[in-house]
Amino acid sequence: MKHIGFYNGFIDTVGYDPLCAILEVRLTGDGKVRRYCNVPENIWYRLRESCRPDIFYHRYVCGRYAESVVS
Repeated sequence: MKHIGFYNGFIDTVGYDPLCAILEVRLTGDGKVRRYCNVPENIWYRLRESCRPDIFYHRYVCGRYAESVVS
């Protein structure tokens, strides 16, 4: 999955696979990639377009979708 860079102090990169509805987020703090399953495509677009992606991530992704750490 291709990731795009975020210029945010909290999120380093994000990637999305629309066929599998998987969102990946690499955080700057620990460098680990967190994978979220069954994430609707509109969440991906809203995260990318948010002026505060860190807040959007905490409100609309964390704790709402199954999470696993992949690296």
